[in-house]
Amino acid sequence: MKKKSPDLPSPENERIAVIGGGSWGATLANLLAQKGHAVSVWEFLPETVKHLRETRTLKVLPQLRLHPSVEVTHDLPAALREKRLVVMAVPSAHVRATCRAIQEGNVFPPNAWAVSVTKGIENDSLKRMSEIIAEEIPAAKNRIAVLSGPSHAEEVAKSVPTAVVVAGPDRFAERVQKIFNTDTFRVYSSTDFIGVELGGAIKNIYAIATGICDGLGLGDNTKAALMTRSLNEMIRLGMACGARGLTFFGLSGMGDLIVTCGSRHSRNRFIGEKIGRGESLKQALSEMTMVAEGVPTAKSAYQLAQRFHLELPIVNEVYRCLYEDKPARRALQDLLTRPVAGEMWQVENLFKKGMTL
Repeated sequence: MKKKSPDLPSPENERIAVIGGGSWGATLANLLAQKGHAVSVWEFLPETVKHLRETRTLKVLPQLRLHPSVEVTHDLPAALREKRLVVMAVPSAHVRATCRAIQEGNVFPPNAWAVSVTKGIENDSLKRMSEIIAEEIPAAKNRIAVLSGPSHAEEVAKSVPTAVVVAGPDRFAERVQKIFNTDTFRVYSSTDFIGVELGGAIKNIYAIATGICDGLGLGDNTKAALMTRSLNEMIRLGMACGARGLTFFGLSGMGDLIVTCGSRHSRNRFIGEKIGRGESLKQALSEMTMVAEGVPTAKSAYQLAQRFHLELPIVNEVYRCLYEDKPARRALQDLLTRPVAGEMWQVENLFKKGMTL
């Protein structure tokens, strides 16, 4: 007899665990609580738990005012107990270890579903966050959605109008839309799981490149060219990984690229600016209070490009600036003196080969 699929989470008054109490996790927990959901937030750092409980805000995100009903805890089993939806919001470098702790503790709720909101690609394994969740927590396999798009926590926390996209199993993606959607947080859906997840991760590399331009004192023309060529690279890398090219013209591709490359809130652009001014990666990171996901993702994208024998000049130069101490101005010169070529010929060749737009 065929096993019956577990019921989907309810769009109203659902029990939700947010794993990760950083700026994005806390902001989403607040949004969900304001919609009437019963939300628990698990945070690894005891001092962050204490501050959230006592002040209902974060030091790195003072504009957030956490809803009174949100429970904040350092106790992972307590956060997950009897939950129907689990939102994974820890930094990409900690997703595997956190999922492993959940699995080893046997605390993933029976029949629960998961939504990954972390943007990154694991170094060396080159797995997306949803793949790591499925690998480490077998009970979550085939019950995962990804939510991505241009959505700085600094603005979502203040209810600034924002649009994002969710991809996953059809009925679940539709349900996630209803669970998260508000008058100021609009959720679209997509069937391109790989593209939505990759777009949100890869664009951080190009935000670092844009920051390098700022650090070098370059102009708007330069950044416009850089962002346009970045989109071309995103499409080619995404399609090599099995995504649809059209996805990268949407919220998780071009939308996220625009906001992350241009926003004063962008941690990745900030890192790039420091590199452009001549600081080492170690120096730049020492001045950060939050995670810049583009730093580890640059290494993963560089490894992916080698796996698929792709020439991704911007990814290559960002990687060399970060990990090989290549001077930013020399990297710029190497980009500008490459042989000239047709603007879209590489993407056009993919389409001619029958790969999915």
